[in-house]
Parts: sequence; structure tokens; C-alpha cells
Amino acid sequence: MKKITILFAIAAALFTSCREENDNIASFTIDKQEGIFAAPEGGEEYLQVTSTVEWTASANQPWVSISPANGVGSTKCTIFVDSTLSNSVREAKLTFETTEGDRCTVMVEQAGFGKFISLEDTVKTIEAATNSASDRYFEIEVGSNVNFKISVVDSLNNPITWLTPKSTEVKPNLDRPSRPRSTTVRFDWKINSDTIGRVAFVNFLPLSDEDILEKSATLTLTQEAAPVIPDSRLGDSLAVVTIINRLQLLSPWEMSENMQYWDNITLWRSTDKEILSGEVPREAIGRVREANFMMSNTKESIPLELRYLKYIETLNIYSNVNTMLLSIELGNEICDLEYLKHLQIGAFGLVSLPDDFVKLGDKLESLDLNSNNFPEVPSMLTPENFPKLKKLDLLACRRWTVTDLRKKDSYEDGIGLHFKSSVKEDNDLRRLLLWENLEELRLSNNYIEGQIPDFKVGEDGVVAWSAADVAAWGGDTIKNLAIEERPKIMPNMKRLTLNLNFFTGKLPDWLLYHPYLLDWFPESLIYMQKVNAYDSDGKSAKFDNEPTDYEYYFNFFPGYREKYEIKEEIED
Repeated sequence: MKKITILFAIAAALFTSCREENDNIASFTIDKQEGIFAAPEGGEEYLQVTSTVEWTASANQPWVSISPANGVGSTKCTIFVDSTLSNSVREAKLTFETTEGDRCTVMVEQAGFGKFISLEDTVKTIEAATNSASDRYFEIEVGSNVNFKISVVDSLNNPITWLTPKSTEVKPNLDRPSRPRSTTVRFDWKINSDTIGRVAFVNFLPLSDEDILEKSATLTLTQEAAPVIPDSRLGDSLAVVTIINRLQLLSPWEMSENMQYWDNITLWRSTDKEILSGEVPREAIGRVREANFMMSNTKESIPLELRYLKYIETLNIYSNVNTMLLSIELGNEICDLEYLKHLQIGAFGLVSLPDDFVKLGDKLESLDLNSNNFPEVPSMLTPENFPKLKKLDLLACRRWTVTDLRKKDSYEDGIGLHFKSSVKEDNDLRRLLLWENLEELRLSNNYIEGQIPDFKVGEDGVVAWSAADVAAWGGDTIKNLAIEERPKIMPNMKRLTLNLNFFTGKLPDWLLYHPYLLDWFPESLIYMQKVNAYDSDGKSAKFDNEPTDYEYYFNFFPGYREKYEIKEEIED
């Protein structure tokens, strides 16, 4: 109503102005005596001048101009109005004069920009997933003349995490005060693994409480549902195909024939002993038993679709592109696979395991996590959590080749698996060496420093070798261990590797006199540390008491001399 009143007032003033200045207005007329009303963006307006004599026109403000600015007869004039920089209304006056002294004025009124945020689209739909994480984003154009913030919520106004803006606060280049500027805003999204679609509401709000918008700006985003993968052999094949695509395997699979003929896939058969014994139900026949996925190109955790391989027993995922640059946190995708016994996720870029990983403890017998980027031994890897585990591989968990650990902190993402083996400082190695059921432990080529822990009977549950152990060994071969009550450490360990680390100090007696020592090829797989390397204190990586021969060992285990000692061939 206020604006209408102003317009009537302007029109009345214009009419009065033309009539009062010259009664003979018939010889000079303008068709827009009511005035010109321009949008904030500016632009062009038109008016018609009719005069029997010559006339000229001028504007009293620099943001308005007229062309032509003079003439005679009937002339169509273009009024050029610049875009405003203000939030308020502004006015200018055009004055027309004839050579006979006739005069008329036309007012130009331009509205100011209100404070606003406008969206290119207010409704958008995205797919459930893409094969590459780098494709899971979209961009929208946002026009605004205020700084703004972005909030992403569900229908109950709760924050959501599957859709995130590149930045939650956006400050456009408002170099022309209130004149709006266009800004491209990026949003990243995550896979929807649910068979139900989901909706997000993206609200664009002024950053300052003093900025009151003319109207709200909200994007309603819908993400499509994931396809349904049935609990069947068909579902297994669909899951495998999806996994191949998600991992972006660099080597193609031949899948033109029946799944039983696919490379890198083994199916359960009715004759498998686990089926016959009832350990695995007969429903598993024809389903995936083993899957091997090699040479991937992903920056994400292993695909969600792995959870549909319900009866899988052996899963191998190995070799990812640019592994040293990745910091992948393993998700819960495989944690409910109740028949999984053998798991390898190697050279993938892992830095952590999920808490639910312990769910695999009831079945898991071998775990190979070699060549990842773990900064420490995952804390859930304990004999209590994984009582059936016999093989643990943490070999070569290093991002970079570092020979001087005094410089370790200069690497932004860390150097890999690094800890001090001192009992007082870190218990990671001590914990692993006390894992009695382990038969294979590989810790080579990491950044473990300090002294290999020694153990005493009676501490941390350590017991001595006993007469029963000697009997179970099959004779008196290891009787000296029981006689001297040596600590019983890793009694089942068939393969231990500790080489190419940064160990210093003395080799403990429990290791030097371990009954499986010579099976470990200790010269290369135990004693050999990183060459020309230094620990955090500047000590050279090597042991002080590396044996020069095994005479001491054969004296302690006389029954082993014939088994291990190399006999020289005597020439005739």
C-alpha cells in the first residue's frame, strides 16, 4: 500500500509539472507521464516523445541515461538504467525541454535489492551409488547478496551425515554491495545401502542474524534406494558384480558363463566336508565360498555388498592404487559374516578396524593385513577376542621408506606401524608374543624399535615349560626347557618374522632357546634389522648378541643336532 501511494504521488507531481510549465502541451507530449519503474537489475525502458519543435533531454543522476537525447517529431527514446548497488529505493529525474520553452519531467524509480538467497533448483534427485567415490557429488548455483551458512537435516530437523557441503559457511565476493553474486556450492554424498530411499533438506541461511531474507531458500534432495539383492545364488552373483565395479578392479573378469566357472570365485559343493558335517548348512551349496579381488582402484572401504556373501569362508582383497597415500577406515561391511575363517585385506590403505570386527572372532583362523598403513597394532587384536586365530600378518605396514626414526614426525600422515617394544612404554609386541595359539606371526619391515621383550615366569600369566610339555613334544628333546623352568613363550609358533625393523639391545633367552628357532630362519627373518638405520634415540638398528653359530643351541637341544646341522660332504 505504501508503494502504491508513492506512485500516485509521483504521477500527480509529474502531471502538475508538465501542465504548470506550459499550457500549450499539445505540441510536446510524452507517453509515460506516470513515470518509469525499473527493477533492481536495471535494463532498458522506452518512451515516445512527440513534438513539433526541437527538444533536448537530460538526467540528473549518472545511473540513468537517455538515447537519443534530442530530436523533433515523433521519437522513440531508450532509457538505460544501471543495476543498483543498494537495498533501498532510489529516484532520478529526466527533464525534457523544447526550443520554445516547453518543459516536462519524467521520474525514474528503481527498487533496491532485498536481502535474498536464491537457488537454481529447489528439488533434486541423486542415485543410490556410483562405482567411483570421486563421482559422488553434485553442484548447484546459489545467488545471494548476503553471506550464508548451510545446514543439512532430515524431516525431523536432525543433522544427517550422508550429505555434506564442501563448506558449511559461504562468503560470496560481494564486491558490488547489495548486487547479488552467483556462487557454486558443492555437496558430497555417500552410498545408500538401504532398500528405502531417503530425503535431506538443505537449508541456506544468512550468516548474520541481522540479514532478514525476503523468503527462505531450501533444497529438497532425494536419494534413490539401493537395489534389492536376494538371499540366493543369484544374489551372490549380483553382489560379486557390484563389488567388482565398486572396487574398480584393474583386471577384467570373464563372467559370460555360469558363476561356477568364474575366475577367482569358488562355490560350496555338496561334497565339502563342512557341508557333510553340518558346520555349514546345506543352503550354502552353490553359494560363494571363496572370493579373490585383486588390483583395485578405490579410496573407500571395501564395498557394502560384501555382506550379502552370506556363506563366504575365504575372502582375499589385495593391492590398491597409491596405497601409501590412503587412510581408509574399514567399515562394518564384513563383521556379520559368520562363516568367515580366512581374511586378507592387504596393500589396501587401511589405518583402522571397526569395533564390530571382534564379531569375527568366533570363526576367524587367519588374518592377513600386510602392507597397510596402521599406525599401531589394532587394539582389538587379542587372544581373548580371537581365540581361534592361528595366523596374523602385519608385515610391511609402512607408508614411506624411513631409515632414521628421529625424523619420523616430519611425515604428516605418519610413517606406518611404529611403536617401541619396551615393556614400560608399549605393550603391543608383548601382547602379540603372549598369544599362545598363534602359529604364524609376521611383523617384518615395520618401524618397531626398542628391545624384544623378555619374560619372567609368574608375570603376566607366563608359565614355565613343564614335564607335560616335554612329553607332548614326543620325548626328551626339549627337557632342558623344563629342567631350567624357562618361560613358555609362543609354544605353537611355526613361523615368526621380526626382521627389517629397528630393534636394538639383546636378544632374550626365551627366543635364543626357543624349540622352533631354527625353523624361523633367524639369520634373515629375526636377526637382520634395517641396514644403516637409526632408532628414535639415534641408536643403530641391530642386536648386541647375535649368535655367530648354533653350537650353544645344539648343546641345549642335543636331539636337534642331527635334524638341523649341515653335514659336509666328504669326497672320496
